[in-house]
This record gives sequence, C-alpha cells and structure tokens, in this order.
Amino acid sequence: MKEIHLIRHSKSDWSDTHLKDKERPLSKRGRKNARFLGKYVKKVSFVTDVALVSPSIRTSETWKILQGLQNITKDIKIISEIYEAEYSDLLRILRGLSSKINNVVLVGHNPGMEDLANYLLLGNDTDTLFEKFPTSSFISLVTDQKDWADLGRQSCRLKRFWIP
Repeated sequence: MKEIHLIRHSKSDWSDTHLKDKERPLSKRGRKNARFLGKYVKKVSFVTDVALVSPSIRTSETWKILQGLQNITKDIKIISEIYEAEYSDLLRILRGLSSKINNVVLVGHNPGMEDLANYLLLGNDTDTLFEKFPTSSFISLVTDQKDWADLGRQSCRLKRFWIP
C-alpha cells in the first residue's frame, strides 16, 4: 500500500505587484492557515518518507511552517517541475519514485493538485469531488499499487481531506 499526500500552498501576498508569481510570499492569512494546518498535521501524527516541494516562495514558506510544527520527514526535495505543473506532470513525478518509498507528500499549486486528486480518485480531470480545493488544503490518498510506475486512473481511495 502506498500513500500520496497533497498540500496546496497557503494564501500568498499580492500586495507587491512587482514580484514575479514565483516570488510571492505568504500573506498574513496564509501564515495563519499554514499554522492551523500544521496543528492538524501534528494532531494526526503525520509523517512521510519524502517531501516534494515546489520552488516557489509561498510553497517553501508553507512547508517550513508545517515542518517546524511536526517533523514530517528528513528527505525534502525541491522539484522545479512542480511549479505550474499540470496533473499529468505531477503524475509523471510520482510514477518516477522508487518503489522503496511508501508515502510521499507533494506541496504545490492548483489547478494541478486538484486535477491530480480527481484523476487518481475519479479517473479524469474534468469531474470533481471538490466544491473547492482552497489554499492550505491537505488531502491523503491511498493506493494498493506496489510500484509507483503503476499509478493511474481511479487507482486511489480518499483517506482524508482537510481545509482551513
């Protein structure tokens, strides 16, 4: 059994219009919601084998807040392909994981994160189980696949879905 955990970065700050999208930090509300998520993660004793994090400032800040409240993993990889990735790109990243890894957390962006969850749960990226997949969302999926390369349509079950 393998587990996939998807975390959408917390709310970003749009006050500095000169910043590139990738450089936007968290807003005050974003930091607050990341701390709420961190408390939830600590409550459920969440740990994982590896964290794959987008290189954007807001995802890095979200991850640092979470990791500061609960030691989630020691293996953290900043993956440039996660930034602005479509669900198919995220799926390719997951399929490339070693079969020795049993669970992974991916910290990234929408619409790719939501589309990936829908693909793994429903088999497509057009239908949705979510009325909203807001910033600071945390979803856990479980699959019976033994090898990440076999991850595909409707191959997962929902374990948890938390929103701030």
